[in-house]
Amino acid sequence: MVNIDPNYKATLVILNDIEKKGLYRFNKKYHDEKFFLNFIELQTRFSSSFSKIIRKLDDFDTKPEDVIFFAVYSLMSFVNSHLKVFEKFLKVILDPEKLKGGFDENTSLSQILKKTCNKMQYNPKLKTAIRGMFLSDFADALTHHQYLISKDGHVVIYPKDDEKKKEISIDELYDDSLQVRAIFEAMLDWADTTNEPPQTKTDTIDDIVKNLVNQVSSLDRKLDRIS
Repeated sequence: MVNIDPNYKATLVILNDIEKKGLYRFNKKYHDEKFFLNFIELQTRFSSSFSKIIRKLDDFDTKPEDVIFFAVYSLMSFVNSHLKVFEKFLKVILDPEKLKGGFDENTSLSQILKKTCNKMQYNPKLKTAIRGMFLSDFADALTHHQYLISKDGHVVIYPKDDEKKKEISIDELYDDSLQVRAIFEAMLDWADTTNEPPQTKTDTIDDIVKNLVNQVSSLDRKLDRIS
């Protein structure tokens, strides 16, 4: 079945463009097959057990605010773990010599996205859309411990910065969890087709690029919250 999720399709656009523009290079240094396989298992187990665990907590007469806190922290960690995997995946496939300043173990997801978008000469709106899709601000906030979890179930990133402060509800966090899963699925599918003939991949790029404007538009509501 064809995946029609806009985040999945937009991710394929970016990855295909990386390859088309000569930025792809397999970096064995960052590749860890056991890590990725373990993460896939973690993702599967979490996705299948999360709702069951929440219901069990209700059965134990756990305080509602405690259940909310547990759910928010679990979803937040689930999303953030994907963002760390995205960072690792991009370091596996990108040629550091083609990006200004290259990258190393300490280069963050937002930094490597910025370098890649600049190299591919994307316009400002598309750069912003990609940052939003990959939840760059969320990733940076958690990395630098700039977040709070409120009693009503909101994650507040950059709580002390009036310009960057954002509130993320548990429903929005759940949407983000679906978003990162779609992106990761696209990464896996793209990696499975890296040996296909170039013309096949070019045809795929052409088909997807035709719908890129619509895909980016569907992400705009996310950008109002995290961009």
